[in-house]
Amino acid sequence: MKRFFQSMRFQLTTTLVLFVVLTMVFVSSVVISSVRNEIFSVETKRIETVADQITDKYQKLYEGNALQFDFGHISVEKQKMYLKKFQQPPFDDYIKSLKKNFPELEIGYYIPPINDKTVYLSDPKYMLSKKLTIIKPIYTPKMEKGYIFVDEPYPLIMKPVNEIREESNRVTVYSALFAALFVLIVTSIFTFKIVKIERGLKTLETDLDYRLPHYSGEIGDIAVSINNMAESLKRNIEESQRNEALRTLGMFTAGVVHEVRNPLTSIKGFAQILQKKLEGKPEEKYVEPILHETERLSRIVKDLLNYGKPTPLRKTQINVPSFFERIVALGKQFSENGNIEFQLDCENINVNADEKKCEELFLNLIINSIQAMDKKGKITIKCRKEGEFAKISISDTGCGMDKDQLEHIFVPFYTTKAEGTGLGLAIVYRVVKEHGGKIEVESEKGKGTTFHIYLPI
Repeated sequence: MKRFFQSMRFQLTTTLVLFVVLTMVFVSSVVISSVRNEIFSVETKRIETVADQITDKYQKLYEGNALQFDFGHISVEKQKMYLKKFQQPPFDDYIKSLKKNFPELEIGYYIPPINDKTVYLSDPKYMLSKKLTIIKPIYTPKMEKGYIFVDEPYPLIMKPVNEIREESNRVTVYSALFAALFVLIVTSIFTFKIVKIERGLKTLETDLDYRLPHYSGEIGDIAVSINNMAESLKRNIEESQRNEALRTLGMFTAGVVHEVRNPLTSIKGFAQILQKKLEGKPEEKYVEPILHETERLSRIVKDLLNYGKPTPLRKTQINVPSFFERIVALGKQFSENGNIEFQLDCENINVNADEKKCEELFLNLIINSIQAMDKKGKITIKCRKEGEFAKISISDTGCGMDKDQLEHIFVPFYTTKAEGTGLGLAIVYRVVKEHGGKIEVESEKGKGTTFHIYLPI
């Protein structure tokens, strides 16, 4: 029972029932208020019409008596006598006839010519305190002003409203019961899906290749998200294993490089001596390829050594604008035979980083950009503060990369250059990770590439 009260079904059912009840109460209140106002408006007009009819009847009776008994030549006392004797009976009869047509109305009058106190013509059972009353003045020439009144008790007026309220309450109860039943049925379907997702999560604990079935709606979105997370986790584990393998490869590479570097130095030295000995002779042409290839092997050995045997970070405070002014100056040396435009836009930010490794990182990127533009184009460097990171964006207008190249650019030994080692961007990636940062790449074939590097401030 406790689990049911804590379940999504109970919470949704309670929420929807409360929503339905509150909505129905609000709607019924608005409707009842509107109906009550309309009823009061109609009843007011109806009662006012009856009051006007009574007033008109009195005036007509008075005019007939005034003409018959020549009120202009007799005293006021005689006028009162004639009015009381000849006007009051037909006037009362008229009011009684109205009462037959409107039994719910209370009608009374106080007219000094025909009575000295208020006459109340009404059913005693309707004589309640709260009433809707219309009062009309009666003017009798040369006599005290009187009035007639017509009213209707509120309980009679409110009877239709009360009937509507009772019906509204009944509809509210039925709506709440229907909503509760509907939610229980629908949530039972959802609960079945959730149970399957729960079982699927337990399966994923031991088998990352398992995928949850596809459902519609929000439950389906949750299942898709879980599948995506499982896929991402699987990739992360595979990447971790791959990184471990690369770390082992790096250690092995460092050992191999150590053994290769000394013989390579000897070969290069003897080749240079041999070149001097053969200078001007036909055999000299055989020495030049040896020197060219040993130079290329030296660069490869250097890159392998940098990748396979990283040194610990030596962090210092680096002022980013000053740092990039120096990087741009170095970059211009690599592009002195070309037409490369540099644009630097840096906020005044300081980062805590290894200056030497950062220099290697950003020079690698700038040299790549220069090569991608074939020594003609524009390199833009922007530095902005984003939260706890300094965001450094390096954009070029070079040849760009396709989707397959983007997926492999940080893989060691992957390269699209004829004389590249495929370690430049792998070293860039490693340096960024060593600093606790991240790197993102945007590129489009034929339109250029942008690297976004985030370094912790």
